[in-house]
Amino acid sequence: MSFAVLWDLDGTLADTAADIALTVNEMLAEFGLATLPEARVRAHVGAGAKQLVDRCVVDVGGTPAPEQVRWFMDRYRAFPQRLSAIFPGMAALVADVTVPQAIVTNKPAGVSDALLRALELRAPFAVLVGGDTLPQRKPDPEPLRYAMAQLGVTEAVMVGDGPHDVHGARAAGVPVIGVAWGMGDPAGADRVVRDADELREALAGYGAFRYR
Repeated sequence: MSFAVLWDLDGTLADTAADIALTVNEMLAEFGLATLPEARVRAHVGAGAKQLVDRCVVDVGGTPAPEQVRWFMDRYRAFPQRLSAIFPGMAALVADVTVPQAIVTNKPAGVSDALLRALELRAPFAVLVGGDTLPQRKPDPEPLRYAMAQLGVTEAVMVGDGPHDVHGARAAGVPVIGVAWGMGDPAGADRVVRDADELREALAGYGAFRYR
């Protein structure tokens, strides 16, 4: 029986809120709209780029349009890591994992790949499933199932910071560990951890999981 770890990206492995808010506000300014506090932008993160941009535009009294999403995506793809950083302990943790690992995020795959490379965190992940890889996104279970199929495993654990991770894992029939340091609320996870050390210990509790 094979086993893998499926990771969310934003708010789980990397603190990306400041970069996302910066790019959102650059987009809003470009279209003559008011800007938003970072905390307000954070509240809209999790469901993908289009939903993020549309919700932020509505938040400042604007009308969502496709060109706003395109501007945001072009800008973010070009500058994925101006302020973002890996959360403490996470780079060492993923480097020590010996079972297969995948990224399952609602961020577009190209931007996710660029961000991971900028953070020098791409190598541990054999598979990257972005929000545009499939027609479905989390909380639909299909991205998790697809990642598992691509890795060739039959069991996995999801690690994430928000409800899309929890609900997607539940629907896919895999356990889920929530992290308390992210942008969302992982209520309903099998366990919520407070730091990388707690996460390391929680992962070790799965019988098929292995570290170096």
